[in-house]
Amino acid sequence: MKIERIKIFITLVDLESYSLTAEKFELSQPAVSMQIKSLEEFFDTELFYKENSQIKLSPAGKIVYQEGKKIVKRWEYLKQRVEGKKNIQTKNLKIASSTIPSVYLLPDIISALNNNIEVLKTEVSVGDSRSMINLLENSEVDLIVVGYKPQNNKFKSVELCSDNLSLIAPLNHSLNNKEKIFLADLQNQNFLLREEGSGTRKATISAFKEADLKLDDFNVISQLGSTEAIISGVESGLGISFISEIAAKKAAICRGVTEIKVADAAYERKFYLSYNKNRHDDFLINSFIEAAKNIL
Repeated sequence: MKIERIKIFITLVDLESYSLTAEKFELSQPAVSMQIKSLEEFFDTELFYKENSQIKLSPAGKIVYQEGKKIVKRWEYLKQRVEGKKNIQTKNLKIASSTIPSVYLLPDIISALNNNIEVLKTEVSVGDSRSMINLLENSEVDLIVVGYKPQNNKFKSVELCSDNLSLIAPLNHSLNNKEKIFLADLQNQNFLLREEGSGTRKATISAFKEADLKLDDFNVISQLGSTEAIISGVESGLGISFISEIAAKKAAICRGVTEIKVADAAYERKFYLSYNKNRHDDFLINSFIEAAKNIL
C-alpha cells in the first residue's frame, strides 16, 4: 500500500470534493476515484457511502482516516530525519543573529545542537536586528535570532526568551549615590546609544515613549555599533547607556561598570527566532528550535 494513496484519501475527506482533491494532487478525477477504489480493495471494505448526495465515511473509513493521518505524520517525520542526516554531510546551518543573542544565547544552543547531531557545521553572522532580517529576506541564511519580531508574513517566528533594559554607568558615577532614579534624571547625562536598526535602540526609545519622553530629550553624544562597544564606552567614562539586562549583569561582574535600576524604565522585550515558512519541516531548523527550547 502506497503512502500517497492514504494522502489522497485523507485529502478527499478533508476537502469533500473529488475535483479539488484531483487539483491538489495534479490528477484527473477518475485517477482519484481509482486510488480510492484501490484502497477499498486493499482493506476489502467500503470506506465511503453516499447520503443525500454527500460523501460520508463508513465506520471502517473513519478508522482509516484517523489512523492514516498518524501514519502520514510519522512518515513525514521519518523522511525529515533521513533528509536531515543526508544534508548534514554537505550543508552548514547558517544563522544570523543580533549582538545580544550571539554572545549570550547562541553558544549554549549550538553546543547542545552539536552534541545531538554529528558532523554539523554552523556559520554565524552578527549585526543589528534589521540587517539580520534583511539577510533572511534575501535567503542568505537559514534562520535568524533577533531582538524584535520581523514584520514579514513569509516568516515563521518563535519567541525564545524575554529580556529587560538595564542602565549601566561607570563605577564612580554620581548616579550610584542616588536612592531612586527616574528617566528624567538622566536627561542631563552624556548618553550612549546603539545604532539605527538595533533592537536595543528600539527598546530604549520605546521605554522613553512610555515615560512621555523622546530621544531628543536626552544628550546622546555617541552612537555605537555593538553592545561590547557600549560597555567599553561606559567603562571608560564616556557616558551612560541602556543595554540588555542579560549583558548588564555579566558586565557588572566582569567589567568596570555598575548596573543601576531606573524606576520608570521597566521595559520588557523579547528575542525571536525566525525562518521562512516554506522550510517548516527542515530538520536542522527544527532541531535548532528544539535545542533552544530545552536550554531557554
